[in-house]
Amino acid sequence: MTKTSTPRMPNGLIREGKGQKLWRELTAKWEFTESEYKLLEVACYTADRITRERRAIGDQLTVKGSQGQLVAHPLLAQLRADEEHLAKLLARIDMPEPEQNTKTDSGERSAQMRAIVQSRWGKAYGS
Repeated sequence: MTKTSTPRMPNGLIREGKGQKLWRELTAKWEFTESEYKLLEVACYTADRITRERRAIGDQLTVKGSQGQLVAHPLLAQLRADEEHLAKLLARIDMPEPEQNTKTDSGERSAQMRAIVQSRWGKAYGS
C-alpha cells in the first residue's frame, strides 16, 4: 500500500465539529492510503451525523407513540447504528503505534492503538 499526501479536509463537515476534529487529529498523526482517506472521510461525516442525532434526541429518550404509549425515541436506533458504523470505519483504517515501523506486513494495526482510538471516540459519543 502506498501512502498518499494528505488531501484537503472534506467539505460539508460541521464547522469545528466532531468530524473536523477527527480529521485533524488523525491526519496530523498518520499518513494513509487513498482508500483509508476515503474511509476517514466517511467516518468524519458519520461523526457529524452522530452529533446531529444526539442534538435532535436531547434528553428525550422516549416519545409518545401513535396510541399515546411511551416508546423509545425513533432516532435512538439510528444513533446506535451510526455509532457502530463509525467504530467499524475507524477499525479499518491502519493507525500503527508511533514507535512501530509504519510498514506492516498485511495491514494489521496494533490492537492497543485501535482500543485507544475507539475509547477516545466512544467517550466523545457515549458508546
